[in-house]
Amino acid sequence: MLNIKEIAKISNVSPSTVSRVLNNHPHVNEETKRRVLNIIEQFDYVPNLNAVKLKRGRNFLIGIITPEINEISLPYINSFISIANEHGFKTITYNTSYEKTGEIEALEALRRKEIDALVITVRASEWRDIERYCKYGPIVALERVDSDFVPSVYLDQYIGYYMALEYLIQKGYRKIGNAFGRMNGLNTIRRIQAYNDLLKLNKMPIRKEYTFTEVYSTADGEEVVNHLCKLKDRPDAIICANDFVAAGIVSEAKRKGMNIPFDLAVVGFDNHLMSRVLDITTIHNPIKQQAENAFKSIYEKLENTTQISESLEYKLIIRKTT
Repeated sequence: MLNIKEIAKISNVSPSTVSRVLNNHPHVNEETKRRVLNIIEQFDYVPNLNAVKLKRGRNFLIGIITPEINEISLPYINSFISIANEHGFKTITYNTSYEKTGEIEALEALRRKEIDALVITVRASEWRDIERYCKYGPIVALERVDSDFVPSVYLDQYIGYYMALEYLIQKGYRKIGNAFGRMNGLNTIRRIQAYNDLLKLNKMPIRKEYTFTEVYSTADGEEVVNHLCKLKDRPDAIICANDFVAAGIVSEAKRKGMNIPFDLAVVGFDNHLMSRVLDITTIHNPIKQQAENAFKSIYEKLENTTQISESLEYKLIIRKTT
């Protein structure tokens, strides 16, 4: 079987050019790239991955720590996997079920050089315990981090939730409810702060019976409607943990004869495909761009090259449920 030097000689290019073609490097002339790829296909050249790993001192494998893979985490994970693949990296997912032992397994894999870097979507461990592993490879967090060692691509959900609340108040809604997710999660904590701040600012009462917790799925959203129907004085609007909860609320409310948005306005969060299909007002969360920024942070450290992260912001997407 031919090696890189022989492929380079036949293609009339340097071995480094062949290497750049194999690694899908952007700075290669298209005509040269086609010529090299034709030679590679003609001679059925397959890179020796063990040799590549040994030469470059890495496995081209990035770990992703996540409590579970569900409809909420999947868009971020898929986006990260996609951009990693574009740059020649594979991924391995560590499902932790919010247990520290699962996170330690991933961190120890980084220490043993089984993986080159780690992305943390949601964690259970203390940051000080995670920081001890930063010397073994890049670690990037999706959560907000108060750390000098772990960078974060966190986007403050206070801003997005405040945006939704402000819009509803401007529309004239005064009895606004919440369908929150994990109550000890930072995202929920920041949403609660936005809710309290804006209602106090507008001298609106905070009604505990209008807040539902540990709400994650469409089925949970349907159950929220069942609880709402038992209230004598119902909220006139509700903001949801995500678009799936919003979809459940909208569907069940319509089945019970409620008019959306006149009886109940509904706002989702994330701008998932589900919200577009059902025409649900939502807050666009740039999940794909967050994943790209996370990879850029890792790639910058592994390749010792400068990467420019994209500036991210929430956007209000107005549809028929408000």
